[in-house]
Amino acid sequence: MVNFTCPKCGAVLPVKPGTQMTVCSFCGTPSYIDRREAVFFFILPFSIQEEAARGIFKRWTASPACPKDMETAAQILSLKKEYFPVFRFRRTVNGKEQVLSKPARATLLPGMQNREIPPGGMEIFDSPAKAAGAEVLPADIPLDTYLADLPGETIDQSLVYFPIYELAYRYGGTEYRLVIDGSSGKISTTESPKRSSVSYVAVMALSFVLGFLGTLLGLLITPLFFALTIAAFFAGKILAHRVVRKEKTAGGNT
Repeated sequence: MVNFTCPKCGAVLPVKPGTQMTVCSFCGTPSYIDRREAVFFFILPFSIQEEAARGIFKRWTASPACPKDMETAAQILSLKKEYFPVFRFRRTVNGKEQVLSKPARATLLPGMQNREIPPGGMEIFDSPAKAAGAEVLPADIPLDTYLADLPGETIDQSLVYFPIYELAYRYGGTEYRLVIDGSSGKISTTESPKRSSVSYVAVMALSFVLGFLGTLLGLLITPLFFALTIAAFFAGKILAHRVVRKEKTAGGNT
């Protein structure tokens, strides 16, 4: 609900999103509602529950991008269920409707600068009870911060409380943080442990040494060693890729 003021008697006019006309319950004066100036409040309920969020993190640690022991070695330190405030702007740009989103709260959390809000599922936020126990983070960035830089013309604008899980974990003595989208399960992270490339580098180094020796022998003895040099290089590259793929497969099946 958004409150407007009756232009005749000054009474408060509660207006629901999408309403274009309203009538004052005190003096009966009809009023036109300009939604371009209103800010409506919505909430996007969680579709990913806490246990499912932990499972999403577990599967992510077993992916080929993570170290092969991360699935068993990573320790979850905290998992916070939160509603993060996001401004949602509907604009007309070059004759077409465009939806933009901007954070309504200063944050260093990954993935919150351009959070995509799904088109359906939003509910009017008219009571803290709608949060169902999740922490509702307050907005601290004024709406006017973004208006001057937005393209096109305003259709309407709203503040949407977006569901997230803020997860902190420890791996290898270092603490990391990531965000799990509470509506889609997507993971956003700025820094995470990486799989080591030592095996690849070691095999390629051996290939280089063999290639160098082949070149040297080719200069001193016979051109046949040049062919061996080329063969050694490509064989080393193929072997290195196979080693990496084998590690990834082993890591994913840990």
